[in-house]
Amino acid sequence: MTRMFDKTNFNATSLLFAVFAILFSHTASSEVLDYYVVQDQAEPFQIQDKGTNHHGIITDILYKALEGSKYTLDIHTYPFNRMMAEMSSNQHRNWVTYGSPLWGDMQSANLSSQPIFDVEHSILSSTNSTFTYKNPEDLDGKVAVLLLGFNYPGLDGEIESGALSEVRVKNHQSAFRVVNRLKDIGGFVEMDLRLQYHLKRLGFTNKDYKLESISNVIPNYGIHIAFSPGIDHEIKEFIDNRLEDMVKKNEIEVIIAKYQ
Repeated sequence: MTRMFDKTNFNATSLLFAVFAILFSHTASSEVLDYYVVQDQAEPFQIQDKGTNHHGIITDILYKALEGSKYTLDIHTYPFNRMMAEMSSNQHRNWVTYGSPLWGDMQSANLSSQPIFDVEHSILSSTNSTFTYKNPEDLDGKVAVLLLGFNYPGLDGEIESGALSEVRVKNHQSAFRVVNRLKDIGGFVEMDLRLQYHLKRLGFTNKDYKLESISNVIPNYGIHIAFSPGIDHEIKEFIDNRLEDMVKKNEIEVIIAKYQ
């Protein structure tokens, strides 16, 4: 008996193979970048909910920079010190996070060719406090509330000299509570952008806390995308070019505005 050729079945099988070929080609050509996120300390730069629902200024910028490319992000969320240890042990993998040339360690080892935005620091104190800041001498004998693990260029020297004491806390909400207990003897030093975000998030106003610029101690500086020391040159060049284009088109300003 001669077997009849089933054209319909052939077309369906061919289509199925074509779909698999396309999917396989896409998977094979995509390249994964490990993206390190600080747990519960970096908002609004990096916002997450128990390792999920990732967004925030840096995260949104990276998603936009990689949009339509062959690169995808594999996100790893850790407490700050654990994150630093992971990045140090994986120097030759292709990973990204954010950083600054003033911070040292892995967050300044290999930065984007230009900053993506600048930050200013303020000191936050209770409106019921008599503490006020204008000059570095106003910190003498006072206490600075700081985030655990973070660097504070300019302020570190004041602490090392003994002129200023420090209290380290895990997150911003804890910092506000400590400030309330400090009363007249100090305040919370943090990036102004992050302070404004958390005050709004927690429902506080200028009737509760006052912010005073501390840029004459901690200079304003740029935030960059930070890369692993051993990252593929092609990846860094691609992201550098995309960031430059995003700056020119004001796309980064639009992203920042969503969190102000």
